[in-house]
Amino acid sequence: MKDTGHRSCVESALRFEETDRTPVNNFSLVTAAHSAGVTVEAARWDPRMSAKVSVDYAMKTESDFVKPVLDSQVPFMDLGMNVTLPENDYGRVHGHIASNAEEIDDLALFDPYAAEECPNFTKVFVESLEETARILPEDLHICGLSWGPFTTAGYVMGMEEMIMNTMMEPDLVKKLVAKVTDYVSGIQRRMVDAGATVMWMADPSSSEDMISADMFNEFSRDAIKRCISDVKAEHKDIPAFIHICGKTLDTIPFLFDTGADCLSFDHAVNPGAAKKAAKGRIALMGNIDPVAQILYGTPESITQECYSILDQAASGGGFILAPGCETPLKSPDENVLAMGRAGREFWKKRGATKSLLRRCLYGALSARVVKHGQRR
Repeated sequence: MKDTGHRSCVESALRFEETDRTPVNNFSLVTAAHSAGVTVEAARWDPRMSAKVSVDYAMKTESDFVKPVLDSQVPFMDLGMNVTLPENDYGRVHGHIASNAEEIDDLALFDPYAAEECPNFTKVFVESLEETARILPEDLHICGLSWGPFTTAGYVMGMEEMIMNTMMEPDLVKKLVAKVTDYVSGIQRRMVDAGATVMWMADPSSSEDMISADMFNEFSRDAIKRCISDVKAEHKDIPAFIHICGKTLDTIPFLFDTGADCLSFDHAVNPGAAKKAAKGRIALMGNIDPVAQILYGTPESITQECYSILDQAASGGGFILAPGCETPLKSPDENVLAMGRAGREFWKKRGATKSLLRRCLYGALSARVVKHGQRR
């Protein structure tokens, strides 16, 4: 594996250091399979294929991160839940397994280190991450993936029922979130041991489109903090990323003391406003519109949007360029590549523009001095 500056660029961003480029995350999972001409189903169950198509795609799109084809619904199969697996999409979880205190007490959550308890998680996640680390040609950051505790609890209880219970039976929700938190942190630790160099949790149910920022503070924040603390107790230098979909502007301050290094935020949030809300206390990653731009845009329109986002949010470091949510399955390679190149070219072009302005200003001042001298 060659050290070509991918990880050092990311780490500089997380330390709020300005460098000559902004790191880029292609935010891809299943997209890599489609780009390679294979089905999601084939890549899902073949760790070698999952690793190869993802690494190839990351290199092709000039990403600083790589994530194998990790289907976030697969671990629910090892919990005995009903999951259907489409050929070219993520799995879908049907039903729930714990809706009252007794069922929560009886809930059996697998040990991610015991392969016999979680053969599907082991095949799709552990083995794919191990293979990705083995074949990685450059020092890309390797991302694992899990749902955050609050979202995991929503799948276990049923999302609508859980959201209703935050108001009707809040202690029941807190009981379930507390129970699944150990499970989520165990999954995260197992993925790091398998080769992930970034702790990555997606927690869409913590969005302000689902719960208020105050409710996030009550039901989700401490669970996220505990997961991150558990992982960093064993791997103190690993960066912790949390992705939350939709509106998150009022939630950002509640992330400051969770141990999260970076919030991946959606295109629903203004990047300048997010930068201001982050106050230099948590880095940001985002937030190109994944559908209007990455899927349906052009390299030119994507470059323009990237430059606008970087202009608003990247000064002073603390920023990683990425789609506001996952890159859609059929996104054209050239669109994702345009994003990768924007992170590299923006600062060069801005520097060239500043240099030109300085030269123009110097020329104008010089001409004024000469003219003034001639008058005298």
